[in-house]
Amino acid sequence: MVTRRFTGGVVVFGVIVAVIAAGLGAGLLALLTSVFGEGDECGSPAGAAAGAGNPTATGAGNPTATGIVLAAPGAGQLVGATEYGGPGDPSSGVIGSSGANLLEQPDSYAELGGDTFQTATAMGGLPYLTPLRITWGARSAIAYKRDIGLGGGPIDGLRRVLDLWWELAGGLGIPYEDGLWSGPVRIERPPETGAGNLLEQTAEPAPALVVPSTAEQDPATCAPAAVEGVPLASGDRAQLLPNGFAAAPADAPPAVKEIIAAGNQIVGKPYLYGGGHGLPLSDIAPAYDCSSSVEHLLYGAGLLPVDYDAPSGTLESFGQAGPGRWVTLYASADHVFMYVAGLRWDTHNAAGAGDGSTGIGWHPLIRSDAGFVARHPVGL
Repeated sequence: MVTRRFTGGVVVFGVIVAVIAAGLGAGLLALLTSVFGEGDECGSPAGAAAGAGNPTATGAGNPTATGIVLAAPGAGQLVGATEYGGPGDPSSGVIGSSGANLLEQPDSYAELGGDTFQTATAMGGLPYLTPLRITWGARSAIAYKRDIGLGGGPIDGLRRVLDLWWELAGGLGIPYEDGLWSGPVRIERPPETGAGNLLEQTAEPAPALVVPSTAEQDPATCAPAAVEGVPLASGDRAQLLPNGFAAAPADAPPAVKEIIAAGNQIVGKPYLYGGGHGLPLSDIAPAYDCSSSVEHLLYGAGLLPVDYDAPSGTLESFGQAGPGRWVTLYASADHVFMYVAGLRWDTHNAAGAGDGSTGIGWHPLIRSDAGFVARHPVGL
């Protein structure tokens, strides 16, 4: 199981970098406009939905190698930050709280304050994949929230609110100190549309990102699609309810809500090896195993045919390779589980105490993915 450091680190799923020289050429302006251009009609940040950033090489301190775009420095809120991950900090691992491999998503940061998305609220409890412009010295980059962590005491008299993935920190020019660096950085929201604020062509500044921990999250930017039988939660993260059901993110695509609705149909069903197999996926079986339960959820979103019936090893070739934006399956010949909008669907509490129900259903913690193949549905 992945071990996370607790001192300013994470407990626990991009933008291509160029250093801004004096003056901005038309090509760079086009790049920045595409990065900060309009998202979908629900206000999702452009680039985030596309999984922003998939570098071909890594290396701290080399912006080209890390694949992190360095934008023009901007004003914002000065806060305390720490660095985590890399060869000098192996205890942090490489898997973010979303299940994403951070080596493949180096433009990542962690919001601090707790061991779940509900308690890590040092910046107000930002939704997963919230973009953030981070400035250190003369360099600035856009990063996305893919992780959480406990944090620690103040840094240089500033509240410690975020952890910078070591490759992101290296791209900003922050020295690599075996995951022990700490210092002040400046943070702000990137512009919602266009690149005017980034290029300082508008007089209206971006709003401060740090808010009191008691502040409520912004409401959903557009009405969610109606999916029968599924409660909704604001933002981009599913929430585990006291009855063991999951509330689907209001901002999620309909397929994600349908997966969660299908999971809620069978939460608490007993585990039985081979249970659920041999029946149409449209039926509610008296018992399930790992693969039949996952297949029931995928069928609920129309991602599998009703007669699909396969063991967990077959799901090693499901969909596309790697973690998804909303849904990630981890499959092996012996077991399969998956993350849906941040909650894990599994047949047992594999992450230990605090991992929710002991049986089939939704689990809030991240478990080890060693020996599993990561796959995701196309488009999710």
